[in-house]
Amino acid sequence: MNLPCPSRRRLLGGTLGAAAQTLFSTDATALAPLVRPPDAPAVQMTQIMDMSPSQQALSRDYATGFRLAFAESTAKAGPRIELKSIEVDGSDAALQEAIKKVKADSSQVALIGTVGEGLALASLKQAEKNGLEIAHVAPWLADSRFDGQVNLFALFASREDQIRYVLKGFATMGVSELGIVYPNAAHEAALQPGTAQILERLKLRARVLTASQESDLESFGRHLDAKVPYFLLFMGSAIELSLFTRGLSKRGMQRYVVCLSDVDANTFLQLAPGTAVPIVFTRVVPDPRDGKVAVVRAYKSALQRYFDEDPSPTSLAGYLGGRYAASVVASAGSTPGRARVLSEFKRRVATNIDGWRFDFAADGRASSYVSQTLLNSNGRLVG
Repeated sequence: MNLPCPSRRRLLGGTLGAAAQTLFSTDATALAPLVRPPDAPAVQMTQIMDMSPSQQALSRDYATGFRLAFAESTAKAGPRIELKSIEVDGSDAALQEAIKKVKADSSQVALIGTVGEGLALASLKQAEKNGLEIAHVAPWLADSRFDGQVNLFALFASREDQIRYVLKGFATMGVSELGIVYPNAAHEAALQPGTAQILERLKLRARVLTASQESDLESFGRHLDAKVPYFLLFMGSAIELSLFTRGLSKRGMQRYVVCLSDVDANTFLQLAPGTAVPIVFTRVVPDPRDGKVAVVRAYKSALQRYFDEDPSPTSLAGYLGGRYAASVVASAGSTPGRARVLSEFKRRVATNIDGWRFDFAADGRASSYVSQTLLNSNGRLVG
């Protein structure tokens, strides 16, 4: 029987605050799934999402991947997962309220896919402050300062992994200094402590460049000091990057801009960015359009069936996170509670999902995979 194919707007726009019940099973994993009775209650998880203007696109893409993974498996035997979304506006007060709600609802056995990064960092701190003992699974988190936390299960390459990969490509240019560009002071406060530690380990000098509350990013880029470093690490969203490159293009100052996995190259190109600005985009998952790993084919097939949108690295990451999480839940018994689910995740068992492997390093992440794409000064993407 063919299932209906809702667009993301229908599923995410109209029901982000509602629960979505799904089935899930994994087909290639080192975990040993347990048979669940057909009438077993759903396993309930919560996804907290930052829906402030600069984070909406990232949050929706990542959420799409998780919901896609769950929707794809409705006809398969496996754990039934009920996903509850809580939207916040990026403020501390909204996050505190969300964490209190999760703590009070003992049926919620895990936080999954918290997005964006500032929110993910803050959620770890708030959970600890509130004494919330719960698994934090696949948050959108490149900052590695908290990788040693026993309740954190970060799946994708860290910011340091990504920077090291880019620097290898620039090795012949003798990079010794980076300009770190933040779209606002809040981003700097959240991300600079971890970034500073990375650059210290890499023995790189850094100059922090932060847009003020009063000026927009296009103006900020247009008026950059001519002495800023030749390589700029941009720590913002696709929308913010497009504005910054417009200004940089008008400034007429040749600089390389490096942005990490927060920005998808194809999304960025749809936002009328500045021209003639060479940009390096990193990616922490296989190419979602023509990657050769079998899980990419499974993802694209499911995306075509259930959602009316193009593949993206962010939604593929969410899909992989959903597949991984459900495989762990499958081994947790028929009615797992919060403590049981946390215990299963703490096993950190290596998992193979259609050719894509998650294998946690000691006190680290499940994957260190990084690739990159260059948008050259001619406006062409070079793989």
